[in-house]
Amino acid sequence: MVGRLEVCIAEAEADAVPAVSAEATHPLVWGAARAMWRDGHYRQAVAGAAEALVGQLKSRTGRSGISETALWQEAFSERAPETGKPRLRWPGDPTDRTVRSMNDGLRSITAGVQMTIRNPAAHETEQWTLVEASERLAVLSLIARWLETCVIDEV
Repeated sequence: MVGRLEVCIAEAEADAVPAVSAEATHPLVWGAARAMWRDGHYRQAVAGAAEALVGQLKSRTGRSGISETALWQEAFSERAPETGKPRLRWPGDPTDRTVRSMNDGLRSITAGVQMTIRNPAAHETEQWTLVEASERLAVLSLIARWLETCVIDEV
């Protein structure tokens, strides 16, 4: 009987939807979103988190005189770094397939996140639902973790 109950419990746990709270996001993201989030201003919370992420990118690269989308693209460019234009690279052997894939993917996803998450969050006026904002905050958190993992490649 105990064995059957353990199996039932294990099956129920496997079917349960994972629950992750906004507080579990990257500290940079949650720190920027927290106050607005707790007040129920989810779109504005996401906008603040996206701005903090861009601020981190500008800090890591030492660049600010360029549009944010272009900065993400240049930061992860496959081109060699130039004076005043460092690159961010996924750590590891650049000839490794996974490292190449991460570098290529980061170039695409970071610019895409700027255009599809940050820009609407900053320019729309309608409020977002908790689910809409949570999904976007999770993406920003993932980008923040990846940005933190990358190494700077300078001239």
